[in-house]
Amino acid sequence: MTGFFNTVRQDLASGLGLLTRLPVMGLLSPAQRNSTAAWPLARSLWCWPLVGAGIGAITGGLGYVLQSGLHLAALPAVTLALAAQTALTGGFHEDGLADMADSYGANTRARKLEIMRDSRVGSYGVIALCLSFLVRAGALAALPAATLIPALALAGLLARAALLWVPACLPPARPDGLARSLSPLPKAAFGVAQGITMVAYALWAWWWAGAVAHTALALILPTAGAALAVFCLSHAAKKHLGGYTGDVLGATATLADCLTLAALTASVQVSTL
Repeated sequence: MTGFFNTVRQDLASGLGLLTRLPVMGLLSPAQRNSTAAWPLARSLWCWPLVGAGIGAITGGLGYVLQSGLHLAALPAVTLALAAQTALTGGFHEDGLADMADSYGANTRARKLEIMRDSRVGSYGVIALCLSFLVRAGALAALPAATLIPALALAGLLARAALLWVPACLPPARPDGLARSLSPLPKAAFGVAQGITMVAYALWAWWWAGAVAHTALALILPTAGAALAVFCLSHAAKKHLGGYTGDVLGATATLADCLTLAALTASVQVSTL
């Protein structure tokens, strides 16, 4: 049992260390802190949807406090909440979106991969980032303040679960890089991640149906949005890059986040008709 809990602690430290800027050393023993084996990236993917849901819940909680507690208007409140989320995550996935968008300015696979490794952001990347924040802020401003926590928790959950389907379907585009360690994808960890996502989504749908949505379509659209993000980004990665990179995974998560939140506004629109 001790070994099991040590494994879970290591996995949580790895997942939190990758997806957030939170201090995670407290989850590791003194010996593990100086060992590269303490960061089992591929094995830890089972907890990524949970980490994403936690990030979303924290962001939603801040947005709720700003709106209901401090009485800020909806748009500035959710924009500030998204800014805090970016600080919490370090803009990890958004960086992938910007790099992948910039790569569309090149004509060859080699040049696209070269651009995606460049730390500089070009005009395509800036446009993609602006649009992604605009979609998320606009969607959240359209939702009632009381729904921000479950809405953002669901978006974070589905975004991190969605990105895992890309390495499940595609080979790595490079022989090196951090994302290369996800291939071959650990089947057990992948299965647990998707199982957690399905259970969490079922619980969310049960609550959302009673509190907000009045049609089955409003409950289905968020998962359809996340699935659409996986399809579009994996198709683009296969066609233009021959496989996935870490930037492709980040772009998938960001697009899934945007489409999930946009889809949730259908609940509000339907309920007001």
